Amino acid sequence: MMRALMVGMVAVLLAGCGFAPPMRTYVLGDRPQGAQAVQPPGGLAVIELKTVSLPDYLDSTDILRRVGPNEVVPSPTGRWGERLSQGITGALASALSRRRPDLSIVTVPPPRPGQRIVVDFQAIDIEATGQCRMVANWRITGADARGPWKIGHAVVDESAGSMDDAAVAAALTRAIDQLAERIATALEHE
Repeated sequence: MMRALMVGMVAVLLAGCGFAPPMRTYVLGDRPQGAQAVQPPGGLAVIELKTVSLPDYLDSTDILRRVGPNEVVPSPTGRWGERLSQGITGALASALSRRRPDLSIVTVPPPRPGQRIVVDFQAIDIEATGQCRMVANWRITGADARGPWKIGHAVVDESAGSMDDAAVAAALTRAIDQLAERIATALEHE
């Protein structure tokens, strides 16, 4: 009798595993072909976007959701297609390139950049309500990383509308676009 009960429980557990939704992979933004180029097209000024820095626990392929003041959990149904720092860097380069077509925004160190953009994220939180919050500091420096610097701080909130991974990826992409707008505005005053 006990053996039959255990076999039945194992069968129920295995059946439950078979109905899990497939894991889906998400990327941020859209990347035009030129976003990673090293050589500037047509003599445009070159600005290097350094790989963004994130808190270590965020820089993975897990889509992390905040479930408490000190707890985050990975999404059971989705993941990022690359480490989050790489995905954000690519999406930010693309968004900056769209806003400033007069500049060549590159993510690979060029032979002679005119300027550098450095972005440090303090937080990227996806709340249980579907609210995404991004907190970042950024600076624009000369080619030799010396002054004068332009410094900025951004707190961007975007609603995903749901906890669906696709909605979260879209909300984070919109937040990156808002950050790009602020950085592009600072670049206009060069």
